[in-house]
Amino acid sequence: MSSACIALLSIVIAPTTIQNSIEAKEIATIQYEIPAENSMFQIGEELQYNVSYSFFDIGLVKMQVLDTMTKNGVKVFKTKAYLDSYSGLPFVDLHQVFYSEMDVDAIAHLFVTHTTTKPQEMPYFKYFFDYQKNIVTYQYGVEPKGYTTRSGEELITEKQLDGLSLFYYARNNIHQVKKYSMPVFVSEKSYKTQFNFMDKLGSQEINAVKYPVETIEFDGSSDFTGVYGLTGYFRGFFSNDEAGIPIVAKMKVVLGSVHIELIKWTRQGWIPPKAKS
Repeated sequence: MSSACIALLSIVIAPTTIQNSIEAKEIATIQYEIPAENSMFQIGEELQYNVSYSFFDIGLVKMQVLDTMTKNGVKVFKTKAYLDSYSGLPFVDLHQVFYSEMDVDAIAHLFVTHTTTKPQEMPYFKYFFDYQKNIVTYQYGVEPKGYTTRSGEELITEKQLDGLSLFYYARNNIHQVKKYSMPVFVSEKSYKTQFNFMDKLGSQEINAVKYPVETIEFDGSSDFTGVYGLTGYFRGFFSNDEAGIPIVAKMKVVLGSVHIELIKWTRQGWIPPKAKS
């Protein structure tokens, strides 16, 4: 389930390699320009999304910006996301928590995932990104019992996104007209995700707002597949303002498409922009 706008998040939960990609006349690597002020990260922001397949609601995604701090001389933002399938669904019982520390460009510095279906025994994995040594140190284990099942390190040649910073990277770049091929560290390897930013103006209707919301559209594809058969192709519609709030996301699955829709938000001073008639 969930984000790239939220859909992006779902791609990286349980990846397997595939060959889907979008055509790009121009492929660029990471943007390193740091803006003077980034209005995307607002401490205390919380966004909630309903995830549905066909006529069925299958889960909830909640995303939070918790705090900021300086780490090894770099300002990072602490973010968290919760993925929970709704009770009573056949063959689906998914409960996961994601924690990420990322810089102003959404480059990953720490990524942690816990599976919380059974609180007494929660499998986890952690990725520690060391760009001075060009390595990612990983650790797998079980909490709260506190034991490690596997650990190691992998060499990297570029700065990386993670399963949660993908979401913020998209938010940070929606007003561009450009295509980017970004490295994403998943399952102890670096895979590529293609972003096609079009700065395409449009509108979306959602149940939480009584008027059409003015949006900016983008799409893309990833080289790995996630839970619920998500195939890697995603399409997002973000609010056309400085906040760049994901309003709707669509993600292709084996049997159709998953729909992710904003249902609730907490963000100081933010009102969904009304589409011009």
